[in-house]
Amino acid sequence: MSSIFKADILKNKVALVTGASRGIGKYTAIELAKAGAKVVLVGRNLDLLQVTKNHISSLGKNCMTMKVDVSKQEEVQTLFDEVRKTYGYLNILVNSAGVSPHFTSFHKAPVEDWTEILNTNLIGTLSCCRYAFPLLCEAEEASVINIASIGGVVGLPKVAVYTASKGGIVTFTKTLAIEWAPHNIRVNSICPGFVETDMTKGLTSKESLRNYLTSKIPLGRLAKPEEISNIAIFLASPAASYITGTCIVADGGWTAE
Repeated sequence: MSSIFKADILKNKVALVTGASRGIGKYTAIELAKAGAKVVLVGRNLDLLQVTKNHISSLGKNCMTMKVDVSKQEEVQTLFDEVRKTYGYLNILVNSAGVSPHFTSFHKAPVEDWTEILNTNLIGTLSCCRYAFPLLCEAEEASVINIASIGGVVGLPKVAVYTASKGGIVTFTKTLAIEWAPHNIRVNSICPGFVETDMTKGLTSKESLRNYLTSKIPLGRLAKPEEISNIAIFLASPAASYITGTCIVADGGWTAE
């Protein structure tokens, strides 16, 4: 899918994307670069981040990579210290880092799973916002985009802790939007449905499960990562200058029924 945005719509903007090594984060980072932003790629796997960086470089764009585990506060703090040294400000923060749900009934889910999922998906998002705040204030205007899930707005059986993490992101986004509005920082979330990514391969590779999922989606298919990343570019752009505190659901109609 080719970019639907002008090549210079985010010219001279500095953007940071967590979870930029794969899936929605990867495609969002690429689209941000296409739109003219200087992109900081963040993830736990440098080899996979390099793949994203190579793609961006092939477009004639520059970016930097940082190996960071967002569940670790000290690494997050170091990340934003480096961004300050390099750029001095930040216009766009996309919190896309996340771990996949472990499919099991809640009463059977090990407490260790709770910790991993909540620390990465929810606490990681909170930490990045916390340490990004001074840099976002240095920009004339800024946009934070938190990647949540339809599991943040409706119940999904067998993934209770995952939905708790995503529901937390949705309500955190709304509160932060109110708090940060005086600083001209917009904060929004995106709630994707099921997307064709590495995270969903375990589901989509099984024909019976894939058929079940698509039967629940009025559009009859899963989303492509680019269809979600395009929403992130919109929210980061001047076209969304009056949008804050909202959650954009992109689920092919799943939650409409």
